[in-house]
Formats: sequence, C-alpha cells, structure tokens
Amino acid sequence: MAAILGMAAIGAWALLTERIAYVVTSGISMNPVYYQGDLVITAKADSYQVGQIAAYHGDIPGQRVLHRIIGGNGSAGFVLKGDNNQSIDPKNPTTDEMIGRAVLHIPKVGTWLKPFLSPTGLGMLSFLVISGGAATAARNRREIPRGRRKKKVKAMSRQGGSLETAAAVLKTVQRLPPALRSAAYFAAALTVFALVIGILGWMKPVVETRTTAAPPGQSITYSYSAKVPKSAAYDGTTVTSPEPIFRKLTDNVDLVVEYKGPAGTFDLSANLTNGTGWHTTINLVDEVAFTGTTYKATAKFDLKALVARADAASAAIGAAGSGAVAVALTARVVSDGLGTMSAPLVLEITPMQMVLNGSAKLTSSNSGSASTTVVPREIGLLGLTAAKARSYAILVLIAAAVIVAVVLLLALRRMPLRTRAQIERRYPQLLVQVEPMASPPGKPVVNVDNFPALVKLAEKYGQMILTWRREDSDDFVVRDEGITYRYRVPLDGPELVDIEHRNRPTTAGTHRRKASSPVS
Repeated sequence: MAAILGMAAIGAWALLTERIAYVVTSGISMNPVYYQGDLVITAKADSYQVGQIAAYHGDIPGQRVLHRIIGGNGSAGFVLKGDNNQSIDPKNPTTDEMIGRAVLHIPKVGTWLKPFLSPTGLGMLSFLVISGGAATAARNRREIPRGRRKKKVKAMSRQGGSLETAAAVLKTVQRLPPALRSAAYFAAALTVFALVIGILGWMKPVVETRTTAAPPGQSITYSYSAKVPKSAAYDGTTVTSPEPIFRKLTDNVDLVVEYKGPAGTFDLSANLTNGTGWHTTINLVDEVAFTGTTYKATAKFDLKALVARADAASAAIGAAGSGAVAVALTARVVSDGLGTMSAPLVLEITPMQMVLNGSAKLTSSNSGSASTTVVPREIGLLGLTAAKARSYAILVLIAAAVIVAVVLLLALRRMPLRTRAQIERRYPQLLVQVEPMASPPGKPVVNVDNFPALVKLAEKYGQMILTWRREDSDDFVVRDEGITYRYRVPLDGPELVDIEHRNRPTTAGTHRRKASSPVS
C-alpha cells in the first residue's frame, strides 16, 4: 500500500510541476507518425536531441505544438518541423520553454476523450471513479442468497435519494482494509480536486480580453527669454519665445524647461553641429530625481561661446568657420511604469540671430490611451491558468482511475471465497474431486469460517483438499489425525455465520442428518 501511495504522490508531483503533460493531436502535420485525435503523453526532460518529437507552447494561449526537432540547441532555441510539413516552425523554443518530449502514443484516444473534457463529463467520470472504488468490497449480486435477493431488491426499491446512496458508498469503503481504504480516500480526494479545477477550467474560454487603463499624461514645454536694451527692434526690454534673439543686442539667453506628469528623473542635453560633420554634446542639466507632478529646470545660453566652440572645431579640421551652429536640445524624463519620454527642440544660431527651427515645437506631450490585450485566463486557484487546469484535470482523473483500479484488484483478491467457481479459480492445484464420503464414526468435525483457513490447514498437514457436491451444498474437507476440517458453501448462497458460533466444533449426525449419511 505504501508503494501505491508513493506512486500516487510521485504522480501528483509530476503533474503539478508539469513534468508530465498530454497533447491531443490535430491536423496532418505529423502524419504518418500521429493522426488526428491521437493522445500523446509527454515528459519534461533536462535536454533534448535532434530527431526527438517534442511539444512546446504555441503563440495562441493554451495551444500545444507537437513536432520533430531537426536542429538548433537548447540555449539558442531548437528548430522544429512537422514530418508532413514543407516549412519549419516559426518559433524556436529553448529547453526551458519545452513542454516535454513524446513518451507514450495512444491512437484515437483523443477523439473519444473529448466528451469527458466538459464539466458534465468530468462530473460523471468523477462519480464513476468514486463509485468504482466503493464497489471493490461490494458482493456480487449473484452471490446473494436467492431468498434474500428478492427481499433486498424490494428494500432497495423503497430507498431513494443521493443521501442514502452516499451513505451506502461510504459504509462500503469503510469496510475495506485500512491500507485500501486510505488509497480509496486518496483517489476520491484526487477526483474532487480534478472536478474543481476542471469545472473552473472549462466554465469559460482559456483566454480573456483584459483592458489596460490609460497611462497618466506627460508634457514637456520649452521657453526662453533674454534681456535686451531698449531699441527699435523690440517693443520692450525682454524678449520671450518664440521671438528671435538678435545677437547684436544680446548673446545671453535663459532657457526654461517645464515638465508635468508623474515623478521620476530629469536630464537636459544639447547637441551642437555646424554642417561639417562635427558634433558634440553638452550636458546642461545632469540627471536629477524629483517628486511631485511638476518639475522646472533652467539653463543659461551664451550664444557667442557656442559659436566660438563650433568655429574652433571647423578650424581644427581645416574648414572655414561660418559663425553658425545648430543646437539640438533633448529633455528626458524617466518615470516608473511609463518608460522614457523625450522632447526634442532645435535652435539655429547664425551671426545675426537665434531662432527656432522651422518645424520645432515648444511643447511635446504624451497622452496614453486605454488598450486591450488577450491574456491566458487564470482560474484563481494555485495560480493555474485555464489551459493548465484543463490538462491537470484530465491527468489527475487518469491517476485517480489507476489508483482505483489497483484498489479494485487488491480488494478482489481479499474478498471471501463464497462460491465453488471462485474457489476453483484460485486454488485449482489443491482440490481433488471425490464422491461424497461419510465422516469416521466418533471423530469430530470442525467447521472453518473461511476457505483460506482451510488452505492453511491443508498446507500444514501436507494434505489435499477433498471436495464433493451434495444436493444442498458444496463441501471442502481436510482430514488429519482423525479430525475432519470442513468448509461448506450452500448451493443457494452462503449463510451468514454469527460470530459467537464461528469455529465451534460439531460432530457428525448432529446437523439434521442420519449417521449413515456422508459428512454433514
């Protein structure tokens, strides 16, 4: 029994850790190895070889692809192809992404297995499993005495309802030996578990559409200003964006960058170019973390210094300085969960003025929108998805059925032998058919209450078991040292012996028979 429970525990571990799975084949991609509706059991391996048939998860949630490995490796990904396909699979799964390699092929089982994959089918199958385990100790209808059979049938006809049935099943299971009873309870627990996850897995599709809320909006706005003397060029003494800055009046510009949105980190850089292929990057504001929903940074521009830097680079490479430079500003904000937002702005500096590039925008915004995605549906139990719950339900039910079959086999072997046919099937080598024989006068006759006890006596004394058929019973006898040991099976069915009268010796002629009759 420990072996049964150990095997069951190993099976449960294999199922829950996905060491064992199954694939119901569809299509013709693996003809002639597999055909439509075949059942293939797979086992997860630590490594896979070219030529093996293996399963992996497809692009559709819950999809399993079973094809042959024709190349690749476990780290970079395997190359797979169906034996009946012309092209290779687009996906290259690694060793960790493999479901397992094919270890068992059962043709056409997947076709008739489909009706059992519904909640109704799972419920019926679980009922049969539990009922099958309980029936292991139930007596065969033919073994019930004919006289009491009618009474029992009438009594049963008066009974009804699931409560009475459940009570009868429970009582039958409780009469099993402790080891078999534990195995039956374990199989029932597995069946209930399979029923629960099966219903949760099949009550809705394996995938669901999930709507993701729109991310919070973000915006970055540039502005600049400069102090200038009073002149005919401007209406006042302050110039603000997007007006051009005339360099004859000033070369000093204040740049302001304002961000609105979730908190994060901010940095600002400027890339200088002069049309010769030369460029350089200047950090105007180093990366800084901020809190709150707004952040403002300032930087000072010395236009004369920027042009001088570009002209010096031109001179270094042998090009004539043009006195002009383009400044490409980039403000970046990195927020948790939103990624990086970049806002570009290009300023053009000429010997006469600083102006915005013709296509430049002072404000950049990033307003997200709600999105929908198709994801595997979770059943809310043990972190299982619907697809895995369906697989586990089938595999656990198979495991429960195997345990019930083992319990049934062992229970049948332990059932008392109540008919001649049962005894002859189990102990044909010990039986000798003889004519009815009378017991020796004055010698005791000991009735044994079960046939295995008679077998032990025969083995102890080195005797064969003598048997004959009378009008009303089958007698099995072992004789030794003047004592007759007898096991009797009435032809109309076994009599229930009161425990107080078991093993009580009786003498010949005291059982309503004449002394001259055979052993009574």
